[in-house]
Amino acid sequence: MNQIILASHGGLAEGARDTLSMVLGDVSHVHVVSLARDDQDPITDKVKDLISGFDPEDAVYVCTDMLGSSVNNSMVELQQRMKEITVISGMNMPLLLSLATAGGGITDGDLAAIINEARTGLRDASAPIASAAPAKKGHRGSVVNNGPAKIVLVRLDYRLLHGQVVFSWINTVGATRIIVVDNAAATDEVRKGALKLAKPSGVLLNVFTVERALKKMDKLNTLGEKVMFIFGNVHEMLEFCSSYKGFNEINFGAAANHEGAVSVGGKDSSVFLDASERADAQRLLNLGFTVYEQQTPSQARTDIKSFV
Repeated sequence: MNQIILASHGGLAEGARDTLSMVLGDVSHVHVVSLARDDQDPITDKVKDLISGFDPEDAVYVCTDMLGSSVNNSMVELQQRMKEITVISGMNMPLLLSLATAGGGITDGDLAAIINEARTGLRDASAPIASAAPAKKGHRGSVVNNGPAKIVLVRLDYRLLHGQVVFSWINTVGATRIIVVDNAAATDEVRKGALKLAKPSGVLLNVFTVERALKKMDKLNTLGEKVMFIFGNVHEMLEFCSSYKGFNEINFGAAANHEGAVSVGGKDSSVFLDASERADAQRLLNLGFTVYEQQTPSQARTDIKSFV
């Protein structure tokens, strides 16, 4: 039997399953996992719990909201550890209907055909017969191969490289290189592989430990690139910023909710810090950095003057 798991932020997955049930009736083999703003448990735990209740002979397909999202990245990492699941990045109703009505034993060729057919469901309804023109690439800015780097954004985001970064911030700031600084990700080949998959074409990516990032700064400052830094946690951000002062502002985009953490920043902030993390964030302010909370470029910026 085919088991289908819809994984998304917010209510997208639940809404898609509801639509499937209206069309097909019984969709007991279609399951939903969602990631809310204030969730403390990893979404991968929810998927593991579901799979533990399936028959070992079942084929499991995980359909995520979009390539590069934090949900998708988590599922890709899980796929590397659980070979029995197949992750399909991005979902639409033609895809889900085809999967939900397919019999058992979907081959690789069958799946490729289902995905290709689902793509044809995306049309300009005002000109349904016209061939779609290639999408225009966002302007990334020109790379000048000399001179110091221009650091266009320094961001705290526990999800590292995901939809908000790929589709919003990179185009907004014109980054030509992303440097992820996260000790855990830099020493985990599975996570590094998932980050490379999420990377937009035409943009370079490095995943470094704090120590290696600091050692690379002299080289970086000869390439003349527009660079975005992404830090996975405030402790390692403070470690880096205590040694390197090549920028003035720090964007707090997202920090996971966890025990003892409280929301900091503006209304509907996705930055949750516990007492130790707030103390480290205060040290960033004490070092002279301007710290502001802003999840996406279109949202209002909230300058943070104190974390204590």
